[in-house]
Amino acid sequence: MKHWELEHNENHMRIQWNGAATFNFQMPIGGQWVDYHCFTAYGIDTEQEALEHAHEVLTEMEPA
Repeated sequence: MKHWELEHNENHMRIQWNGAATFNFQMPIGGQWVDYHCFTAYGIDTEQEALEHAHEVLTEMEPA
């Protein structure tokens, strides 16, 4: 399991990737990381590809 912690739109969050196809976006609530968005993406082989894809999904989720 790989995690990246970052600031996005002034919110502290974490991206979790299981090393295969499953991603979770998480926010800290009450001292615990809580999933708020989960998705699957196939064909990702490296950590760099995973992080780039997760950033694309975050961007797509932003209100227009």
